[in-house]
Amino acid sequence: MIRPTRRFYLIVGLLLVTAVTATATGFHLFSSLILILLVTIGVSFLWNWLMLMGITARTNLGNTHIESGSSINETVLVKNRSIIPKYGLEIRDLTDMPGYKGGVVATLRTRSSSEFTLKLTSKMRGKYEAGLIEIANIDPFGLFRFEITCGVNQEILVLPRIHNLPEFYITNADLSGDSSIRKRSSTVTPHASSVRDYAPGDSLSRVHWGTSARMGKLMSKEFDLGSASEVWIITDLDKSINFGYMEESTDEYAASIAASLSKKYIGSNLPVGLIAYGEKRYFQAADTGAGHLNRLVEYLAMSRCEGDTSLESVLSNEEPLWTHLTTLVVITSSPRIQWSRSLRALARRGVRPIVVLIEASSFGAPFNTIDVLSDLNAIGVPVYIVRKGDNIQHALGIRSSNVHEMANKYNKE
Repeated sequence: MIRPTRRFYLIVGLLLVTAVTATATGFHLFSSLILILLVTIGVSFLWNWLMLMGITARTNLGNTHIESGSSINETVLVKNRSIIPKYGLEIRDLTDMPGYKGGVVATLRTRSSSEFTLKLTSKMRGKYEAGLIEIANIDPFGLFRFEITCGVNQEILVLPRIHNLPEFYITNADLSGDSSIRKRSSTVTPHASSVRDYAPGDSLSRVHWGTSARMGKLMSKEFDLGSASEVWIITDLDKSINFGYMEESTDEYAASIAASLSKKYIGSNLPVGLIAYGEKRYFQAADTGAGHLNRLVEYLAMSRCEGDTSLESVLSNEEPLWTHLTTLVVITSSPRIQWSRSLRALARRGVRPIVVLIEASSFGAPFNTIDVLSDLNAIGVPVYIVRKGDNIQHALGIRSSNVHEMANKYNKE
């Protein structure tokens, strides 16, 4: 692709003015200036063409599943197949990954190749594309920018960051459950109860080979977990309460917390389910095992804070899922008192609510959650407060015991 620069259009304007003046006056000096300008344009065009002639490139992304905040080191092998050395080649990936501004400037000798590394750092979870690169050159006069593309786009999945939570408290009630309810497990136990489609992360010991042969595809055994509590995690994706920018947003914090808690509970062999109302309803039934954790984290990676369903409506819609055995973890920055009252009603039924309150005011929101915290404290709901810049591992190890803690923070600010 050929892109004339602003300087090119200035030169063309000067050329037209000079031509008109030369015609009107007949001065040979203006004719010489016209010739110089035309030669300059021709040399600039030829330079760019020669610099990209014979250039090819191949890319290698390596890992295409990464955590938010980490990087992909993309390897780019550029070959110069011509006898003309290349100078000032600008190489960059055309990824749609937010915040990427990388690139390198390369020089290649005659008939040579060089390998370069482009660092693609992820700022937000989600699905992106990378691998298609642009190689460009601007002539010494700055009149044209020539561009070619090489490589092939690949899908990159940026997962929410997972934190280890050694200090997050799981109650004995969560671990013991009730013998009247039988749950399914993705781990091997003595009692196989059914089969399902094989999922990435399932071990070969779980494959039911007889059924797989009959079905013509891999099938995994379902095992009976016996008595156990279910844990359901709700992430509030109401766009009206999302504040902050890119990785420092309430949305990104919520996804990271949900993924971290999923790992914590599943690591304790507890079935975990996920519900989120974004641009659509995201739902994963409660289950255990590494394969299920991977599915939960990928779901969280794809969820977007673009919903318009209030948290109290989500709790009302999904209420039939939860019994007196359920631990319900709500992750939100909502200041609306109505949802805390919905939790009060669920607690009366024996549901065990836990709230992770992301303090939106620290992300620039014009509201705070003091009233919600006060109401939750009044009904005895465990609350963890997370603010912008907090160490999540530390924040989820300390429960907020009363509303005065948060009020004092506001007064200091």
